[in-house]
Amino acid sequence: MRGIILALVFTLVGKFTQPFSPDFSSSKTYLYNYEAFTLNGLPEPGLARAGLRLSCKVEISVLSQRNHLLKIRAPQLEEFNGIWPRDPFIRASKLTQLIALCLTQPFKFEYSNGRVGNIYAPEDTPVTCLNLVRGILNMLQITIKKSQNAYDLQEAGIGGVCLTRYVVQEDRRNNRLSFTKTRDLNDCQDKVVKDIGMTYVRPCPSCPLKENIVKGTAAFTYKLKYADSGTLITEAVSQQVYQISPFNEPTGVAVMEARQELTLVEVKNERVSPPEIQLQNRGGLPYQFPPVLLQMPIQLIKTKNPAQRIVETLQQVIQDNQQELHGDAPYKFLELIQLFRVANPDTLESVFKQFSDKPYHRLWLLSGITMAGTIDSLKFLKLRIRNDDLKYIEALLTVSLALHLTKADGHSIAVAADLVTSSRLERFPMLRQIAYLGYGSIVKRYCSLVSSCPNEALQPLHDLAAEAASKGNEDDIVLALKAIGNAGEPASIKRILKFLPIFSSGASNFPVHIQVEAVMALRHIGLKDSRKVQDILLQIFVDHSLSPEVRMISCVVLFETGPALPLVTTIANVILKETNMQVASFVYSHMKALSRIGFPRFYNVSAACNIAIKLLSPRLDRLNFRYSKVLFPVGGYYSRYQAGAFGKIFLMNSPRTMFPSALISSLLVNYAGAATSLLEVGVYAEGLTDVVRKQNIPFAEYSTYRKIKEIGKTLLGWRELPSESPPLSGYLKVFGQELGFAAINKDLIQQARKLVTGPADRHTWLKRVIHQIQNGIAERWIQPLYSGEFRYIVPTAVGLPLEYSLYTTALAHATARVDVKLSPPLSGDFRPSQLYESNLQLRADISPSIYFNTVAMMGINTEYFQSSIEIHAKLRVQAPLKFDAKIDMKEKSLKFGTTPCQQETEIVMGRHKAFAVSRNIGEPGTEKKIPVLPEGAGSNILKEHFKSSERTSREGAVTQREASDILPKKYSYGPEQELHHSAGGKTYTQAICVKVTRFGCQACFYWRARDASVLKNTYFHRLIGEHEAKIVLKPARTDAAIDKIQLEIQAGSRAASRIIQVVTLESEEEDDSSADDVVQMKLKKILGIENVFKVANRTQRHKKEKTQMTELWAEPKAKYPSSLSSSSSSTSSSSSSSGKRVKNQYPKDKTLQPGNRDESSSSSSSRDSSKSSSSSSGDSSDSSSSSRSSSSSDSGSSSSDSGSSDSTSSSSSSSKAPRPGSRHQLVRELNSNSSSSEYSKTQVTYVSYMVVVMMKMIKSVRGTLQIAGGLPKFLGDSKAPELAVFLRAIRNDRKLAGFQLVLYTDLYSTRPRIQVFVSNITGSSRWKICADASVINAHKAASYLKWGQDCQDYRISSELVTGWFADNPAIQLKLEWPKVPSRVKSFAGWFYTLIPGAAYILGWSEIQRKNPSQQAKLIVALTSPRTCDFVAKLPELTIYNRALRLPLSLPVGPSPPASALQAPIWNFFSEAPSAVLEHLKARCSVSQDKITTFNEVQFNYSLPTNCYHILAQDCSPELKFLVMMKNAEESADLKAINIKLGSHEIDMYPANGRLNLMVNGVETPAENITYTSDFDASLMISSEKKGLSLVAPDYGIDKLYFDGRTFKVQVAFWMAGKTCGICGKYDAENKQEFQMPSGYVAKDAVSFAHSWILSEKPCAGACKLQRSLVKLEKTFRLEGEDSKCYPVEPVLRCVKGCSATETTPVSIGFHCLPADSAASLVEGQRKFDQKSVDIQDTVEAHTACSCEELQCIA
Repeated sequence: MRGIILALVFTLVGKFTQPFSPDFSSSKTYLYNYEAFTLNGLPEPGLARAGLRLSCKVEISVLSQRNHLLKIRAPQLEEFNGIWPRDPFIRASKLTQLIALCLTQPFKFEYSNGRVGNIYAPEDTPVTCLNLVRGILNMLQITIKKSQNAYDLQEAGIGGVCLTRYVVQEDRRNNRLSFTKTRDLNDCQDKVVKDIGMTYVRPCPSCPLKENIVKGTAAFTYKLKYADSGTLITEAVSQQVYQISPFNEPTGVAVMEARQELTLVEVKNERVSPPEIQLQNRGGLPYQFPPVLLQMPIQLIKTKNPAQRIVETLQQVIQDNQQELHGDAPYKFLELIQLFRVANPDTLESVFKQFSDKPYHRLWLLSGITMAGTIDSLKFLKLRIRNDDLKYIEALLTVSLALHLTKADGHSIAVAADLVTSSRLERFPMLRQIAYLGYGSIVKRYCSLVSSCPNEALQPLHDLAAEAASKGNEDDIVLALKAIGNAGEPASIKRILKFLPIFSSGASNFPVHIQVEAVMALRHIGLKDSRKVQDILLQIFVDHSLSPEVRMISCVVLFETGPALPLVTTIANVILKETNMQVASFVYSHMKALSRIGFPRFYNVSAACNIAIKLLSPRLDRLNFRYSKVLFPVGGYYSRYQAGAFGKIFLMNSPRTMFPSALISSLLVNYAGAATSLLEVGVYAEGLTDVVRKQNIPFAEYSTYRKIKEIGKTLLGWRELPSESPPLSGYLKVFGQELGFAAINKDLIQQARKLVTGPADRHTWLKRVIHQIQNGIAERWIQPLYSGEFRYIVPTAVGLPLEYSLYTTALAHATARVDVKLSPPLSGDFRPSQLYESNLQLRADISPSIYFNTVAMMGINTEYFQSSIEIHAKLRVQAPLKFDAKIDMKEKSLKFGTTPCQQETEIVMGRHKAFAVSRNIGEPGTEKKIPVLPEGAGSNILKEHFKSSERTSREGAVTQREASDILPKKYSYGPEQELHHSAGGKTYTQAICVKVTRFGCQACFYWRARDASVLKNTYFHRLIGEHEAKIVLKPARTDAAIDKIQLEIQAGSRAASRIIQVVTLESEEEDDSSADDVVQMKLKKILGIENVFKVANRTQRHKKEKTQMTELWAEPKAKYPSSLSSSSSSTSSSSSSSGKRVKNQYPKDKTLQPGNRDESSSSSSSRDSSKSSSSSSGDSSDSSSSSRSSSSSDSGSSSSDSGSSDSTSSSSSSSKAPRPGSRHQLVRELNSNSSSSEYSKTQVTYVSYMVVVMMKMIKSVRGTLQIAGGLPKFLGDSKAPELAVFLRAIRNDRKLAGFQLVLYTDLYSTRPRIQVFVSNITGSSRWKICADASVINAHKAASYLKWGQDCQDYRISSELVTGWFADNPAIQLKLEWPKVPSRVKSFAGWFYTLIPGAAYILGWSEIQRKNPSQQAKLIVALTSPRTCDFVAKLPELTIYNRALRLPLSLPVGPSPPASALQAPIWNFFSEAPSAVLEHLKARCSVSQDKITTFNEVQFNYSLPTNCYHILAQDCSPELKFLVMMKNAEESADLKAINIKLGSHEIDMYPANGRLNLMVNGVETPAENITYTSDFDASLMISSEKKGLSLVAPDYGIDKLYFDGRTFKVQVAFWMAGKTCGICGKYDAENKQEFQMPSGYVAKDAVSFAHSWILSEKPCAGACKLQRSLVKLEKTFRLEGEDSKCYPVEPVLRCVKGCSATETTPVSIGFHCLPADSAASLVEGQRKFDQKSVDIQDTVEAHTACSCEELQCIA
């Protein structure tokens, strides 16, 4: 029984262990049908696609256990280029013949257990054919696990090793096996992919799959049957899909579909013999790319006999682009590049020799060879430079482009290294610079392709750095560091560290800008080895001894490496204890900006900064722009489209500058999870402030220079400031690679100055250039600017490469004909100043244009065929201009004339269209191209009509309706922008023309679009179709022909003579009479005689040649009063609105109170009558309904500054009686009389007579007030125009047409004023623009803009007033628009909708409050020198914010109490700018024992007896001045100063009760003295008040004042950061104010001041104090053991032989050692700054000495 059971078990096991792995029998041959095709296009049916289909028979037989033979029989290729799925595939006979030559050869492959091994093929088999075989064998790649039916694994395939999932199903009944496998082509361990041109794009490996715009998957279905040798594949079907979504839209995609089908047809019982030809191992199953540079996917050309093709193409390019750029020029240029890529060096040489003497042929040749990017082209350029065959400009362009575009490999690296080290480049510094930077870029591209960058590639850069460092050549050091930074390889770190002080002892001798470049060189290295770079940068950042600029740059690079939270927290912890405010402000703002970034790449850094910034004090955010900042001003990330960009700006200040010394701006682009730095510009201007001052002063040759230098050596640890950086330098980076940099140093500036102001022999080159221009210029210039390609290639299951590529080409073209005449001609001793006295006549015909062409492609690209979807975009911009000009500098005139539009000219043209394209090498020169969106695709359902099945007579009427039954007519479009819905989709056309008939021209904008958005409303579907836009200049129909358009500008005294049309505005009398008519009508109504009385002598309007301007502060009517009063007198309301006043309906705000509110007024008694009337009057004094006042002015101010109007006060309270004789009283009396009885005829006549008399009196009074008050007048009455500008068309009928602008100025009167008038001089037109701006008084300015008929149609006015707001000094801007055009209103309405959102984003508050509808008020109140409150009252809305930070500190003192508020006594508008500048200047003062430094730090300090202190000194290498102070001999309360500058040594000291002056040992009484010296640098000493003032601006001293008790000094702007001494460094670093000569910061003010005492020899000078180290006698217990401590800082002690009479405690540091230490520190043998400080303690310092025992040798 057991035996039977055991037998059954073995039988079942044998059945289930039948092998699953596919295999072929060695005695049989298997014949399969194989069919594969690819299709490219959009997934929607009815659109055009391009594809290819391959069908053949595949014969497989076994040669040995692992080796199999594959033969392809009857291959057939078919192309598809049509509408899918309507159109069929079309047989490509010639292409089939070419492919069959290689496909029908025998192939051998290794196959075992379902896995394909190596593939063998004949040696000459093209890679494309071999890859097609790989596509067939990929169907045989199977991995079956016996114990699992569903499993995942990483399986090798044609696309690499990717994640594959199997599902196995066994049909035991039919003895069959079926399974499916799916491959995730986005999850591959070793993916086969090739990208070109994307080296500088950094991918994001951690980004999710949804951020990849290219996604792919493949599915395989297999059917197998069991056979004797295993399982046999009877059928295999694969489907593969790759989709690209450029905008990351789920439905906005283009797809590549590939399908394969392998079906078993026949099994033959026959063995095959091995092939007779030799087969070579061609690799395994993964796809292989061809070794040569790939064929461009946008054109297919035969590359046989390239020399002939190059000549033919070049000749055609020259012929087609003789006059202007041809539309096919970009394609021909790309074809030329492709031919140069396949040409050998001999071909390049022969072609160049053939055309080198022809300029245009030579230009196209060099451009094409350069942009080919092959090693042969690089060798060609190296040979040309070695033989001096290239011009300088040609060499610059070709070398730069070649090194950045050449394919990087080991061979090209060797050629490039030989090029940059060539001795020929040494003669051209700029060419050498560009070559080394380009070499760094090619090294980066090469090293990104290999696992380890070879030392040979980096050696030229390392050699340059080592040689430059040994020679001290700063320019070459900078060049080497920048080139190493471009390479960005970790192997260069050791070379970079040699230029950083922490890591190299000699690096401290290098200037700061070299240390900055060394840190910048680590940027790209940090992306590869972030951990190591972070360690280096952190050490630099925490070292306070380094320059702030170096530390700030290290912070920038550190954050670019993507630090984790612990490192970011460490940085924040360092800032907590930071004493340098520049660094603290920079780091805080950087972290704050990073915390707000929403880019996926910066998620971790942003989150870390958001946490770490909580540790820092928010006061760092309130620092002004005197301190360094980091700004991310623009940008955003759109997660829906996975795209975004942001720009960041680094503003770095230096202690030597008042404003940013460095500005670095970069634009970072993030797209589909990849990021790149698109553009970066850096500008350094640290030394720019020195350029503005007088140069070439020989400070080092003055006697005081040596004295100051010797004095500095006596100070303990004295350090001079390092040498200054170049005044201006900058660099440019594209894609993170530095293309070039330049620096302008002082020597270059001096040479430029000498060139301009020097003798005539230095201007020969300029004279030669001018003569050449005078002889005439007739040139045509054409230049291919750029040709960039970006390609991403992946294999398909079929074995064909799927490519996504983008090609961009830019061409520039220009023609110019220029003739110049100068009169009088240039003299022999020519100087540039002669050009300002010459009359220049210029005739020019210029036509510049630029052409951009971009092609985006998705599809199959091989050297045999191309099948793709292409999107072509073209942009052409041209600006033809023909003009003549006449310039007379002496007469200040310019005439510019040009011809009008004579023919239609396209200025801008842009076109874009998508095509399905097929090309094959069997039919060269022809291509199948059809639009992706054909006619008849994508009809719009909204435009369809319902068709009834009943055929009635109404059918025709229904079907002919224009509107759809679904889309109502109210949604249809007007004639200006029509939407045409045809069978081909949606077409949008628009045409807008702007006609300028006066000049015979019109500009038209045309737009036509037809896209596939009807199918799906995505951005990608909108891109598919056809779009065209252009701007065209066309002639406009005019009454008469226009010969010329002329612009004439005349300035100076002759401007008046050129005026064509005198200004004719409505006069002031018209406005007066209009107002009088209103009063008359009211009087008639009051009297009840409106129907009887008619004014016989109404004021008549008459014209004048010179008219008066309307009142400047006349305000239009408004509905609502305002609660804001200005510092100036408020104006009164008009009489027409005096009877009706709307009271304020809202709570009373803090109002801007008038600065002269406490002035005495003649109407004070009436104001004090009641509180209510006073309040009402104050509230309405600034009402928008106010107009000209009829009240008299206050006695204490002019009429323009009157306190309040009578009409306002009368309307505010009914209890307030009107003034006797006022207009309101008259009206009331007349009104009361009219109600008493009926008028008789006599009474009517009498009253009529009285009305006329009263109106004349009113008019007389108004005119008197206008004259007395100085109301606005026409400046042309008293001033000649400053400028006249005419733009006119010269017609053949001699009629005027055009515009005239006249400018009047009165800037030097008590009321500065500017008036501008623009008139239409065409015919009898009265259209004008009038603009007026004036300063009315010390605290009020006003302006208006009027336009329309005689400037009466529209008006906008503004008023700027200073005053007080909530007891703070404030300024108010009031804007009114009584009447504006509807277009302006609509735009303002649109802009108004943005304000609430902007206020919310900025964190401002807003209140919905109904304000005047045609008025806006902006109030800015200074609450402190650094903060302000802001209130904006807009119609329907009020927004406000408090404590806004100001970028600069303003000169504002403490707020006075409300009772003390007065009007400003100085002119705000003229003195405010200079006051701000003066406030920014640094001042240092000493008064008694109170010292105020340049940085406004105050401390008390008593000067020791008889010892000079260095108050202020120029610590730059120039050592321009030194100021010292000591106590005067006759009294300790008095001081004496010594000044050393230039060749002068000046002493100011009190003696015998008066101040004395001694200059170079010569004493001069200081009474009414004036001493001047103009030798090289100016110097002036004069008496001022009770003392003396010294002014030496060339030395950096704006003003110095001394009177024996008080000392004040003010230095120039450009001395910032260059001073030292007790007055400080003038660098805004308050925490580092007590900086000693050694550079260390003292613990207290006394130690700081003692460090600046000038010691003298004991017996030679009066100062008996010297610095010495003092032992600390007591013992300390530190770290659990007794320690003895020694000072590390010296203190003041009396010299030997003297004893202290006065002492003061000072705090110093001590270094401690164990008490039992054998070390003995001998005093005087230690350097105090080389020991660490363990404890702080107080010791006594001597300040006065008694020297009775001092022994001096006579």
